[in-house]
Amino acid sequence: MREITTVGVIGLGTMGAGIVEVFAKAGLSVVGVDGTPELAERGRGFLEASTGRAVAKGRLSEEDQAAVLGRVTWSHRLTDLAGADLVVEAVPERMEIKRDIFTTLDGIVREDAILASNTSSLSLTEIAAATAQPQRVIGMHFFNPAPVLALVEVITTLLTDDEVTGAVRELAVRLGKKPVVVGDRAGFVANALLITYLARAIRMYETGHVSREDIDAAGKVGIGLPMGPLTLADLIGLDVVKEVCDVLYAATHEPSAAPPALLQQLVTVGRLGRKTGQGFYAYEKPGSGVVTDAPEAVGRPGAASSVAVVGTGDLATDLVDRLTAAGTTVTAVDDPGADTASLAGTPVVVLVGGPEGSCEDCGSGDCLIAEGVDPSDATACECCHGTAPEAWFGAVAESLDSRTVLVPTDEPSAWALLGRIDPEVQVVPVAVHRPTRSGSLVEVARQIDGDDGAVRSVDATFAAAGFVTLVTRDRAGLVVDALLYPHLNDAVRMLDSGYAGAADIDTAMTAGCGYPQGPFAMIDEIGADEVADGLTDMQTETGDPALSPSPLLVEHAVANRSFLG
Repeated sequence: MREITTVGVIGLGTMGAGIVEVFAKAGLSVVGVDGTPELAERGRGFLEASTGRAVAKGRLSEEDQAAVLGRVTWSHRLTDLAGADLVVEAVPERMEIKRDIFTTLDGIVREDAILASNTSSLSLTEIAAATAQPQRVIGMHFFNPAPVLALVEVITTLLTDDEVTGAVRELAVRLGKKPVVVGDRAGFVANALLITYLARAIRMYETGHVSREDIDAAGKVGIGLPMGPLTLADLIGLDVVKEVCDVLYAATHEPSAAPPALLQQLVTVGRLGRKTGQGFYAYEKPGSGVVTDAPEAVGRPGAASSVAVVGTGDLATDLVDRLTAAGTTVTAVDDPGADTASLAGTPVVVLVGGPEGSCEDCGSGDCLIAEGVDPSDATACECCHGTAPEAWFGAVAESLDSRTVLVPTDEPSAWALLGRIDPEVQVVPVAVHRPTRSGSLVEVARQIDGDDGAVRSVDATFAAAGFVTLVTRDRAGLVVDALLYPHLNDAVRMLDSGYAGAADIDTAMTAGCGYPQGPFAMIDEIGADEVADGLTDMQTETGDPALSPSPLLVEHAVANRSFLG
């Protein structure tokens, strides 16, 4: 295995300077090069500022900072890279610039030097084709901020020498990174998945039916990602997001990869996100993360003073505890034989079904009403021949009148109301999501003929109980699943294509994008059957063929098989 001790980095913007820092902290000698003495000096300033912050926070001693700074020399001449074992190019994503640099390096570096590109989406094969020795060209894609994020995508072409691949992978491990070795394909792993997810979120925002704050809450609180998709797009840079969309669409012609119209318009007018001070949000100044156009926090009047929670299981218990802690008068009904007449007049009645409220088949929605039985006459489920949610919850529904808003929390609860509810009773479905590190999210579904007052009351009631809430149209997937499930489906399609393994895809998204767990860990936790069914519902409702579940996802759902074992 060849030894790499001296590294050159070309391009000393935020990313390039971060890569310099990573190499220098690992004890390598680094030559940082940019196009002018001023740009080279700017790179030095980035490194001094970054390591200075680390010293101030106690993460780096002053002696270690001096050692790091002492390992780096700064230049504006490519000829100063003649002695490098490895050169990493980190200039803007313009193919003509990159090809020119690699062609020039042919006449400067040693024949055994490795040439690497930090490109996030451009073709390594095309870059390598501009050189005299394409076998030594490889991708070494760091993620921003390079000193923090652990992922390095090592991208090979058909001509990359195996020894070069091994040397770069081993170096990434020496740097304390998590390398994922993949072939040359548009977007590689992380950006191919992340950017299409961001594009879908932007298209959702384009409709005007969901606010930017609600979309971001869905991603951060509902899914559990580090930040919402619109906030993340602003952080990355909307011009960068558009560039990657362009590359992905040119390579795949998938409509989901095409840059959304709103994204193109924002880039055209120069609203590029945090770096310009305006994007989806307005910021205090260019480079700042302080949002200045956030809506004023307002109270949610109309929270119900008393609530009944009907059902059993963990969710029912959690709702009772949260509502009680918020000062709400709560009636817990967890006995199918209980007298429900007393619920008449209760402002809000929440129905909680699920596996603990019935037999397994009923809980999954496979057997809700006996075949051939009118819903209004159903008293038992054909599969378990006993008291089931449709009988129990139906009896509750029959005892209510227009004074009550009925809140089903899942599909079995909603089905239980068929034929049993007074038309004057308002129904406001909700989806209560699993708690994440950012909180617990409840989506409140607004039906086309629903009463606004009832929706506001349900929203306010859950908000008062400490939930993050968002109100959305009553469509398949609502907001959270409409963002998440297609994203997970893209990961399964990538696996099915043979491009990368499930573990490597999960590593790319956790180490490169800060996900708390990778897509396949998410699918295994949610259930492949639930993801596939959710996608099918969305595809049926919209007619969008892109929402059709991957055959591999369906196979895992049918076989009840996990992806990670």
